[in-house]
Amino acid sequence: MADAQHSPLLPPLRDLRAELAALAASQAVLVLLVSRRDCPYCLEVRRNYLAPLLREGDPRLVLRELESDTVDQLIDAAGQQQPIAEVLRQLHVTFFPTVLFLGSGGRTLAAPLPGLDQAGFYGAYLEGRLQQAQAAALASPKETI
Repeated sequence: MADAQHSPLLPPLRDLRAELAALAASQAVLVLLVSRRDCPYCLEVRRNYLAPLLREGDPRLVLRELESDTVDQLIDAAGQQQPIAEVLRQLHVTFFPTVLFLGSGGRTLAAPLPGLDQAGFYGAYLEGRLQQAQAAALASPKETI
């Protein structure tokens, strides 16, 4: 049983290709938190910023978490089972936490949001990225994978 500090607040990412394919028809944004279990900043981003978005239930946002140190392999955007290190390389993630904003086909819809701002601007940075990603998703033609 997971302790309260590490209880999942976001659905886990299990199959990146399937998540991206589901975005094609809806023009939604995959908001992906890439985290580590032992990362207190990851916990803060998850608990204070992304879990409230999940509770709001906006159908234009699909929130998932990839807790990179708790999985060995993952199905990548091409549908291939890959070691987690390879998936992180493909996503250009080298820092935890990093929030990615992806559209159908794996397109980056807004710049990644790495780290956590302790000055109190993180919420504004996140909101700006979400607006940019949603606008990009709506401006893009619907795609199928």
